[in-house]
Amino acid sequence: MGHPVFSVVYLLPLIVGTCFSSSLRDQVTDRITALPGQPKNVGFAQYSGYVTVNDQAGRALFYWLVESPASRGAQSRPLVLWLNGGPGCSSVAYGAAEEIGPFRIRPDGKTLYLNPYAWNNLANLLFLESPAGVGFSYSNTTSDLYTAGDQRTAEDAYTFLVNWFERFPQYKHRDFYIAGESYAGHYVPQLSQIVYRRNKGIRNPVINFKGFLVGNAVTDDYHDFIGTFEYWWTHGLISDSTYHTLRASCNSGSSQHPSTECMNALKVAEVERGNIDPYSIFTRPCNSTASLRHNLRGHYLLNGPQSASMLSVILQAFEKWVLSLLASAHAHMIPCPQPWMSRAYDPCTERYSDKYFNRPEVQNALHANITGVSYPWKTCSDIVGNYWADSPLSMLPIYSELIAAGLRIWAFSGDTDAVVPVTATRYSIDALKLPTITNWYPWYDNGKCIAVMKNLLITHLSSLVAADYHLNEQERDRITKLPGQPENVNFSQYSGYINCGPASRSSPLLLVDRGPGCSSVAYGGLEEVGPFRVRPDGDTLSLSPYAWNSEANLLFLDAPAGVGFSYSNASADIDRVGDRRTAKESYTFLTKWFQRFPQYKHRPFYIAGESYAGHYVPQLSQIIVRANEGNKNPIINFKGFMFCRNVSIIFARNRCDAALSEAGIEYRKINPYNIDNNHCYDDGGYRRQNLKGPLLTTRNVFLRIQPWRFRGRNYCPDMYSRKYPNNTRLQKAFHVNVSRVPHPLALCNDPIYTWWNDSQSSMLPIYKELIAAGVRIWVFSGDLDAVVPLTATRYSIRALGLKTITNWYSRFDDHQQVGGWSQVYMGLTFVTVTGAGHEVPISLPRHALQVFSHFLANKALPEQGHFR
Repeated sequence: MGHPVFSVVYLLPLIVGTCFSSSLRDQVTDRITALPGQPKNVGFAQYSGYVTVNDQAGRALFYWLVESPASRGAQSRPLVLWLNGGPGCSSVAYGAAEEIGPFRIRPDGKTLYLNPYAWNNLANLLFLESPAGVGFSYSNTTSDLYTAGDQRTAEDAYTFLVNWFERFPQYKHRDFYIAGESYAGHYVPQLSQIVYRRNKGIRNPVINFKGFLVGNAVTDDYHDFIGTFEYWWTHGLISDSTYHTLRASCNSGSSQHPSTECMNALKVAEVERGNIDPYSIFTRPCNSTASLRHNLRGHYLLNGPQSASMLSVILQAFEKWVLSLLASAHAHMIPCPQPWMSRAYDPCTERYSDKYFNRPEVQNALHANITGVSYPWKTCSDIVGNYWADSPLSMLPIYSELIAAGLRIWAFSGDTDAVVPVTATRYSIDALKLPTITNWYPWYDNGKCIAVMKNLLITHLSSLVAADYHLNEQERDRITKLPGQPENVNFSQYSGYINCGPASRSSPLLLVDRGPGCSSVAYGGLEEVGPFRVRPDGDTLSLSPYAWNSEANLLFLDAPAGVGFSYSNASADIDRVGDRRTAKESYTFLTKWFQRFPQYKHRPFYIAGESYAGHYVPQLSQIIVRANEGNKNPIINFKGFMFCRNVSIIFARNRCDAALSEAGIEYRKINPYNIDNNHCYDDGGYRRQNLKGPLLTTRNVFLRIQPWRFRGRNYCPDMYSRKYPNNTRLQKAFHVNVSRVPHPLALCNDPIYTWWNDSQSSMLPIYKELIAAGVRIWVFSGDLDAVVPLTATRYSIRALGLKTITNWYSRFDDHQQVGGWSQVYMGLTFVTVTGAGHEVPISLPRHALQVFSHFLANKALPEQGHFR
């Protein structure tokens, strides 16, 4: 009777050994020798093939395993499962071939090159195409493609893992993580929940699950659409009215049944946003209906609106808008930009994937398309996406369960994504009500956060010295030639005055100003709108092709006394400087300057500036308008003003000061002037202790912490500008430094900056007065500025309560790319410049010149083309 027992004991290892051998055979069969066009000697192993997840329906999922290089110890590295979203989009097409995989596809669609930042340097990567019907994954039951949804996707993915670990037993008990992006914000936590629950009570589980990582993840419908609408508005993509309509009509407890009002508002938003790449709003789109589709959908409208979630409506509307715009722009298609032209992001990569993975030799190497389907492989399945069956409103309950289980969870967000933006993720995380362990802080890449800023210098006109101005004095002010100036410039210059060439007799005059305490010569003149740029040697100049003196005579004023080369013989003046005196002395300067240059009397005259000149410009404009009242032919023929990044309303009281102090610490070393570029930026030694100095102990409320006061320094152009005006030959040519001050010229005067004496809390009453007087007012903003951001300007303009003449609209350049947005109000025009920082003429000089020329012509910016 003992014989049968012996037989069982004897046969069990035989069966196990047979299964193990079968798994190894499948593993060997799945090994990729080399992909077509692959570089030689890559140093890591690859496998790909199918794992059946449902025998009855004939569902099989396709995978691609890329191991770590042997030199990095692949056997000890963890295993990471990567999932892309859609729903219905391929992890092979996006995650592997475009994002974190070892190869990049060249534009020819035939050859590959190594990705130096591939994640398989750190872990073994397993890319899964899920559910069946996506990419190379398939089902023998056609109805499966029309009934896919969250629940079945998670269950099939778990079945895949169980079976896959049998095929690759060397990964059993290895540390295992799940990662993904976009709509995988559903896939990842749902699969994680199943794995966690199935592992409960097992001390040494085969799937040794440690945690998950999600990027720009669809998480919670309610918070996602609130955060998405907010992102669109704060980045200038939609109008005030559309934003408020979206919030009012789409802000409901249940997002399963969007109202007609919400749908209509989404349609308006489609038109307003224009032809941008929603995945990277500052990158030129590829202008292909294919290039903007992956993960755009989020949720899908399926079988009518009754089964759609709110986010599905938003993101499907996004797709409809992109596809319709790009179809209409097909005739104007531009060459696809190369990766190095778009900050390592090539929006055309989907085209390359489509070419590569449809090649028969590639499919053979991948052991893919074993069913021999007749239709081409696609990066995203429209059928799967359009007929998505179920999608829970929120993943937050799963997060709460898995956090309580002690799993490692990381969420990351790119801040230029308008599909599932960072604001949406932040709202969702906030809704979890988690205790903070480590406060918000910047993280660094080689000592730098990702950002930038720039500034520049040139022409100056000395301080307010009482004197009679005569024509011979005008001639004495003439600049024969500046040191290092290019030859044969076709315009005249005077110390602080620049006029144009052929059209100079009729061109208007512009006064450029900024502050407080900073030189218009240094920044506006040589770095932004003037005719020259200082070269890195600090000794020579180059011509600016987008100088504003091609449209107008430019007058740069350093004000108040003590700024730049302007001076005062009374040292106490520096302690008494402020808005009121600056405006009065600027007006006195103008009346005397027009005596010295009588040819400009009665000429159309405009004032322009930026940043804190949002005080200077309207205050000086108000004085001129009041002085001209009743004068039919005024000497100062004032027509209007324009400025960028105006400081219009100041809030600074008590606890607000402390909050701003903390904020300054959190974003230190981010360049607040251009948050997308940090080259050469330095925060000027900004630290918490800096906030306990004169800024917080001064006698004036204005000197309390203000966001725009943390200006730091942009050392690259500032270094050039700092050197050039301190050249004695330059000062002689400029007719400046007549008082022979012993100290060098500073681009910004810190004592003036620190001891500024008065500042109105709001410019809006002046705006209302000047609008009523018929003064032309234009305001423009770059959308990458964190010093006086776009949102601050929009709130200020909205507070005026002006009637809209032309609704918010996107404006396109010659290449059918969005240059920004604009809205025309009764008495005021507002313009945004996409991709520009605090100093728009530095970031995008061509766009800035276009805004300026249209301001002078009093013409709305074009919706299509017509760039200079």
